[in-house]
Amino acid sequence: MSKLFKELDYQNTPLGNISLRRRRQLKLNKEVYEVILNDEHLMSNLFIASEVALAKVPLDEIKSKSPDILVGGLGLGYTAKEVLSNKNVKSLTIIEYLEPVISWHKQGILPIEKLLFEDTRCNIILADFFKSVFEKKGFDPNIQA
Repeated sequence: MSKLFKELDYQNTPLGNISLRRRRQLKLNKEVYEVILNDEHLMSNLFIASEVALAKVPLDEIKSKSPDILVGGLGLGYTAKEVLSNKNVKSLTIIEYLEPVISWHKQGILPIEKLLFEDTRCNIILADFFKSVFEKKGFDPNIQA
């Protein structure tokens, strides 16, 4: 396989086939990581400003001195990385629906490597975020209600 393109993982999920691929963007001299779900681009590290803003904007406004943060969806991890860059954050819980996405972070094959698994403030849970909203047990099954 060319050094310009590599499929890092391909799996079937409840939402369909998901693929993680890395390609070299020659014009930008950059490694581009892309997540493809059912032949549609889901995310890329070429455009992360909105992911970073999802964390930065609320954290700049929050009044708590040591907030516990909840994020629905892990993706490439840029929202989570931004949350954890705030040293005042007490904890970060991430609810992710797709096991392969969690696995990619655990393996360290994404640009942020194993950052989320190395930070003790971070807890990643495999679950359906929207279903969890309505369950009595809440978002984290390890916490007794």
